[in-house]
Amino acid sequence: MSPYKANPLLDAATVLVGWTNRSATRDTEQLFASGDVVRLNTKLDATLHFTLMVSHPGHNVAVEAQLELAPLLRDGTMGTFVGVATVAIPAEGGRVEAYISGKDIQLDAADQGNVDGASLCFARALVTPSTPEGMVVGLTATLPA
Repeated sequence: MSPYKANPLLDAATVLVGWTNRSATRDTEQLFASGDVVRLNTKLDATLHFTLMVSHPGHNVAVEAQLELAPLLRDGTMGTFVGVATVAIPAEGGRVEAYISGKDIQLDAADQGNVDGASLCFARALVTPSTPEGMVVGLTATLPA
């Protein structure tokens, strides 16, 4: 047995707002905008915790980013989005990380009886009042051992 433990953190952030390069699963570059829905491979309500990372190099006003998540319903459709966290960055720019417990997220009441187990796999970030050039909003997750 190896004396080294595996790192439970994902190697890279899933981008919700910002530019992504070509990857093994996507053969083209892509720009994600505020409000774009991203389907995640990791069900966030099955994670020990996950991190919302928000950064921008500067803007003419302070910027807020709100993370919203929605479940995958039994019939394969997307459920109702619920707000999970909101972070603010001053006009000067910077980076903020918010740690969120996946098990503490409450689904919308209308969706609670229509899911099986962990189900939060749709995410979007809403940026207000506008998205600065160079802004990145992303997620990383820690899976339970």
